[in-house]
Amino acid sequence: MKLIVTVFLLSSLLLAGCVTEKAFPEPEVEPAEDRSKIHADLAGQYLQRGQLDVALEEINKSLDLDKNNKSANYVMALIQIQLNKPENSERYFKKAIVKPDPLPSAQNDYANQLCRKGEFEKAEDLYRELLDNPLYKARARLLMNVGACFYKQEKYKEAENAMRQSLRINPNSPTALLQMAKISYINGKTLETRGWYQRYFQMAGGNAEILYIAYQTEMKLGDKNAAASYALKLRSKYPNSSQARKLNN
Repeated sequence: MKLIVTVFLLSSLLLAGCVTEKAFPEPEVEPAEDRSKIHADLAGQYLQRGQLDVALEEINKSLDLDKNNKSANYVMALIQIQLNKPENSERYFKKAIVKPDPLPSAQNDYANQLCRKGEFEKAEDLYRELLDNPLYKARARLLMNVGACFYKQEKYKEAENAMRQSLRINPNSPTALLQMAKISYINGKTLETRGWYQRYFQMAGGNAEILYIAYQTEMKLGDKNAAASYALKLRSKYPNSSQARKLNN
């Protein structure tokens, strides 16, 4: 009888052990690449909210898990720019645009940075790749960036062409309208300049530069009342600007 009870107890314990093993299975560990993607997505969200410290923490976790994650490298490049360390962003941008399948948004932002640094040929190569990519949908923004880069090089004809193409896609872009006003002003096209900044002022409040252009243009066109109005706005909104000082000379 004792033997039967002992065997029964042992059998019960073994069965209990089996039940316990099924009730509490070992948690599955996600692949490092998947965890890297999760942290990169979180970092991007924190970056959009301006929470740079948390974004940096998350992106470091992401890159620790997968240093070749293109999205993670792109987000890290943007974080470095936000931290006023654009020189540190270079290597992350380069990893984000490795072929095949470079990240188009990273190509665009890296091209913008190269243009700011004066590396125009490299920037134009990247812009050209994007323009040739039929799957890249942010074409209005891309063309606006191309135009701004040409403007920086004082290639005003090419800048105007790119800005006009951008405005065909997005006619109400304040940035493109502002650029067209500046280009027309440089080219001495007073009536065109007026048309561009009037459209611009419907979308945005303006800055010292465009208010001064508007003042100068109206003076050339003989509308002293409009010129006086722009001068008043310039002096009241931007009294310490170089443009306001020019009015007083």
